Amino acid sequence: MKRFNEFVYGFNIDKEFTIYSEIGEEKSLYQNYCEWHSYVCEKYGGRKYTESTLKNFIHYLKREKNIIMSRKEIWNSCTIPLLTVFITIIYTFVFSVVNVINTYNNSINTLIDEEFLEYTGYNAKMIYETLEQNLYSGMWFYAWGAVIMLLSVLMFLCIVSTKIRSNNLKNEFYSDYIIIIQEIVEEHKMVKEETLEERNDL
Repeated sequence: MKRFNEFVYGFNIDKEFTIYSEIGEEKSLYQNYCEWHSYVCEKYGGRKYTESTLKNFIHYLKREKNIIMSRKEIWNSCTIPLLTVFITIIYTFVFSVVNVINTYNNSINTLIDEEFLEYTGYNAKMIYETLEQNLYSGMWFYAWGAVIMLLSVLMFLCIVSTKIRSNNLKNEFYSDYIIIIQEIVEEHKMVKEETLEERNDL
């Protein structure tokens, strides 16, 4: 359905949106909004399309705009809950590092009596080395987990901000297009009225 509509209205969304998003850039075809406005008017004005076709085109643009708005709302509604989950996981990793350190300190305090360890047949040095190894491996694991999750959050924020920015721009694009096509429809109506008045005068 979408491809059929694009063909009927001569509207290629990718091409038109690229043109719109590049307005004002150095290599852009149109240096300001007025130039782009004239381009759309020239493309759809001059009675190239019938009034009914243009009205149908407006409804098509409104439908596409609503789709973009619903996507934008989905991204907006998903962002906060997902960020909350990510931050909770990061906090869990950070507190796990603290917990590993506390566990190590408690174990050292428990095994402080080396004479008692030797008397019971345990090798104090070997126990200390094992505890240190557990400390470092635990710290590295949770620290890397926190770093990876932090990078994931930053990447997620970049993706979300890009998507929201793109959806905002597409919303503006459809809104501006709808306004221009409505202006052309109004011109059609005025021409019709003037033609009827001329006929009535005759």
